[in-house]
Amino acid sequence: MFGKVVAALRKEQLDFDNGNSWSQEKLAEETGLTTRIVGKIERGSQVRLDRATLQELARAFRLTSLERREFFAMASEITDDAIVRADLKHQEVFSRVWATLGTICTPAFLMDSFGDLVGANRAVLDFHRLNWSQFNAARSSAGNVNILSLLLAPDAPIRSVLGPGWQAIALANMRQWRVMTLRYRHTTHFRDLFSTLSAYPDFQMLWAASRRRVEDDNSRLRSHFYTHSVYGPVAYTVFTNISLSACGDLYLATFVPQNRDTGAVFQNLADKGNRPLALTPWPNPTLHAMHTCNCSSDLRRDFGVRGGGLLERS
Repeated sequence: MFGKVVAALRKEQLDFDNGNSWSQEKLAEETGLTTRIVGKIERGSQVRLDRATLQELARAFRLTSLERREFFAMASEITDDAIVRADLKHQEVFSRVWATLGTICTPAFLMDSFGDLVGANRAVLDFHRLNWSQFNAARSSAGNVNILSLLLAPDAPIRSVLGPGWQAIALANMRQWRVMTLRYRHTTHFRDLFSTLSAYPDFQMLWAASRRRVEDDNSRLRSHFYTHSVYGPVAYTVFTNISLSACGDLYLATFVPQNRDTGAVFQNLADKGNRPLALTPWPNPTLHAMHTCNCSSDLRRDFGVRGGGLLERS
């Protein structure tokens, strides 16, 4: 798997001399390796990878600190089902995270490793003025309700709601998405999702901008201050918690207000009802196929995920 990810990352790089993706020869030139060694790494036949080689690959791919962590961990070829305790069932992990989402009194949502929204509370939906027609449109275009598709669709109301804060929020989500998906860059699902998202006019700009070195590339904290089109000036920090399971990671993002006015907005939204809504299946069918877990029909029934469809609108 690591070799496939290296090959996928290589093909993401652009050779400005000819406008094509990097060849194995170009990667060898950039890292000081031989073309033969690069080929062996990508085929998975280069068993021993020393620290210097991994660091050169990470440098050539211009990986951020968080991306490097994923990249170096992948080099061990240890899979999720081997990392997570054998007695910790993925249904138990999901149940805990879902229960937590239901108790949070500020905007919050839950994503899988592809950035697909597994669920969200009503506070975050109301705050961003999201509705069911937008979710259905996102499912039609990207296959699932993906966080980037909601942000990047040119006609999405969320862009006008966020106003001048849209670009910073979209860029922060793009940076997080790059980290979340790094392990899956070689998969058909990622390639299909990347192709779909690339159709949005702002995707390539944000993708390129997300590769630039930033001071906070080692943190999952994201702070935003902007004028919301409905609630006026808002200031909050998004905390992202990661729950590991044998079926991939779950990312719970919670908005924490930075001042009283924003706190009052969030409290008012929570008072309207905060029961979480299930949006897309978990485990993701693509991740399910990659791991050894079994997504039981009981789990799908308990959390309202029926055949990959949306919940009722209640």
